[in-house]
This record gives sequence, C-alpha cells and structure tokens, in this order.
Amino acid sequence: MDKKDERILKELIKNSRSPLTKLSKKVDLSRENIYYRIQNLIKKDIIKDFVVNMDYRKLGFSHYVIFLQYDKITLEKEKNIIDYLKNSGNASWIGPLTGKMSLCFDAYFKDTDELDNFLTDFLTRFKENIGEYLVLEVLESEYFFNKIISQTEIQKEKEVIKKKVKLDKTDLAILERLNNNSRVSYVDISRGLRLTPNAMKQRIKHLEKNKIILEYSLSLNYKAFGFEWQGLQIKLTNPNKEIETKVKDYFKENKKVVFFYQYKKSGIYDFDIGVLIKNSRELREFINELRRKFYEDIKIIDTFLVLEESSSHKLPRTVFQ
Repeated sequence: MDKKDERILKELIKNSRSPLTKLSKKVDLSRENIYYRIQNLIKKDIIKDFVVNMDYRKLGFSHYVIFLQYDKITLEKEKNIIDYLKNSGNASWIGPLTGKMSLCFDAYFKDTDELDNFLTDFLTRFKENIGEYLVLEVLESEYFFNKIISQTEIQKEKEVIKKKVKLDKTDLAILERLNNNSRVSYVDISRGLRLTPNAMKQRIKHLEKNKIILEYSLSLNYKAFGFEWQGLQIKLTNPNKEIETKVKDYFKENKKVVFFYQYKKSGIYDFDIGVLIKNSRELREFINELRRKFYEDIKIIDTFLVLEESSSHKLPRTVFQ
C-alpha cells in the first residue's frame, strides 16, 4: 500500500459514496486507476466493508452489548455459537476475546421483551457452553476509523435531529441496501423498488436531511496496518456530566482510541474503549497516560484483547424489517 492508496482510504472514510470522478480529482489519478486500487484494497482485505452510520433509534431500536464467558468449549462449539449469532438477525459486530470474557457481540432490539426472548432462546440452546454473561445498553457510541491510517484530525461532531421521522417500506429497503454496501449505485438500489434512479436519489437525500443516515464510511482491517485491538472497560469513580464530557473528548482526540461506547448506568462499567496498539509497551504507556489524566475520576475494571472480528459493524437485518 502506497501514499496514493492512503489518500484514497482517507477520502472514503470521510465519504464512502464519493464517486470515482471526485476521488480522481482529489488523489490526482485516473478513474480507472482509482477503481483498480479500490478493488485491490478489497482483495487484500484492507477494506472490509463500505458502511453507513445510521440513527438506529429513529428506526425504533436500542443497542446492547453482550459479553459471554465460555464453559466446556471447543472450536466447533464456538463456531456454532458465532454462526448462530450471525444468522440470528439481531447480532451485528461479533468478536472473540481473551480475558475474563470469551466473546462479545453487539445486538439490536425494539424493546426488553425482544431482548429477553432472544437471550432465553440463545442461552437455552447453548446452556452447556456458556457460563457467566453480561448485558449492557449503549447510551452513546462513536467510531474513529480514520485513526487506523494515522489520520489525526478530529472528525466533525455528528448533528443529531431528535424529531420522529415517518419511514415506509421503500425507505427501509433503501436503507438495507445501503447498509449492505454504502457504495451501491442509485441504479442498483432502485432495482425492484419501482423508482427511477433520480427518485431514489431524492429519497436518500431526504434520509440524510432528517439524519437517519449520519455518514458513509469504511470498515478497515486494523491488523493490515500492524495493530492489535485492546479493549478497556472503565468505570467513573466520580460520575457527573462534566467528567463524562472530558473523558469522551479525550477519547475523541487521542490517536490510539478507535471507538468508545458509553453505557447506561449499571454500576458495572460506564465506558468500553478500543485502543490500537502494536505491542504491550504501547498499551502500558496508554494506560499510564489515561490514569495520570483522570487519576481521581476513573477506574480501569478490566482489559481484553479482540482476537478477530467475526462480523462487521453493519446493522442486523431485523432493523429493516
């Protein structure tokens, strides 16, 4: 990967729907060369997915993170668990871990009844292989994929409009197709929906204007850049709005923090963060800096290593049904 590839990735992180003509002008390469390079980045598993950040709350869903501890596990049984989650329709990102917990996954539900039904079925099905588990509801989350390629500028705050927006089946179908691949063409989105590409374009603009669609970006393979992903679970020892804001601002500005989740108050953790490191020394330096910065305000409850990403950050299909 050379500097031109990096520039292409930076532009696609800002807007993964950028047309080839625009990318060509930005990177100073022909459209054909840009296309070839993007396909090569996909082939080399540097680009994992073209993704859309959507306001799932406006679609009527809540976001949960579920941690599992294995019991009497084998590779085959772990694969069965992960395959079940992938096909469940509710699970999004899935990652095996090292640490106290063995697996973590994101899931989306309309209400707590749906969550309870899912957990009852899941835990019954795999009762011999799952010990302790933990369910936390996400209050706020942000991803900073730009930091993977050493892009240090702070991303703009995403404007959130809280008013309710009415969506029909066509809107949901459009969102699902963009969720599958944010670079899909207007022509391909419109197939089977009885809309012209121009009408499709206007629908998407409406979804963007009403902040259903917040941004188009990339999911990158952090391992391709020589990083490991270390998770830290953090509790505020002196919780208040001022400290919460300072901690979140620090996460946004620190070049090693690739995402954070803030949870609703549970008495367990307040934040999960993902830290990009190349070795244990870098992790120790980060932890020492974090403790110095917030000596009286935080406590690191646990750390874990994400072994792999078994599935991506795309919203699960239940959100669009």
